Amino acid sequence: MFFCLMLLSIGAVMDIQSFRISNRLIVSGLVLGLIFQILESGVKGAGVFLLNISIPVILCYLLFLIHALGAGDIKLFSMIGGIWGFQVLYKTIVISFLTGAAMSLIKLLCHRNLSLRLLVFKGYVRRILHTGRLSEYPQEFQGNQHVIHFSIAILIGYAIAMEVSY
Repeated sequence: MFFCLMLLSIGAVMDIQSFRISNRLIVSGLVLGLIFQILESGVKGAGVFLLNISIPVILCYLLFLIHALGAGDIKLFSMIGGIWGFQVLYKTIVISFLTGAAMSLIKLLCHRNLSLRLLVFKGYVRRILHTGRLSEYPQEFQGNQHVIHFSIAILIGYAIAMEVSY
């Protein structure tokens, strides 16, 4: 638990500082996960590892396509899945999205732009329904005011998931 928590904390700091999460950090976590899985289950652990790191990519791909979630966030989820397996990964994803939603709502209320952002969302959904195509979610007119560092939500989600699991 400690190593994963440490890697997620470092990832959150990187995200806050540069809006990026180093691939070296992700690879370190993935290697750690592969070693854990092989030590626990032998050769079969490599297959479990590959499955568990693939789940977040499959689940979050659409959010990545519309730029609602960054690649680094998906890789953090994959790292958790690789180290801990599906149960912890599932709990972490659910709790992280709930935490991220709360963070977003607080930010919208603090900036007093909830109704404006709801109108933007309504227009976005209408455009998708009208054109039948996914497009990048509109963010251009407010700078970074709308951005949350989802890596923080992942860190919190993981900490809560681990507490609930044990």
